[in-house]
Amino acid sequence: MATRPESLTAADVMSVSEVAELLHVPKSTVADWARRGIVPSVKIGRRRLYVRRQTEALLLHAEAS
Repeated sequence: MATRPESLTAADVMSVSEVAELLHVPKSTVADWARRGIVPSVKIGRRRLYVRRQTEALLLHAEAS
């Protein structure tokens, strides 16, 4: 049985500026990390978007290490 993907709202999606603020790093660092696959993101056209719970999970995982 296939499961339905979860719905996302605008509050679930973050911009590079919001991720940079959350991680306390420059926007250029977030963009570099996203290109290198360190920070999960989805590129739609020229925009790169970040799912809040994936970004928060990355941060929580880093704190646990």
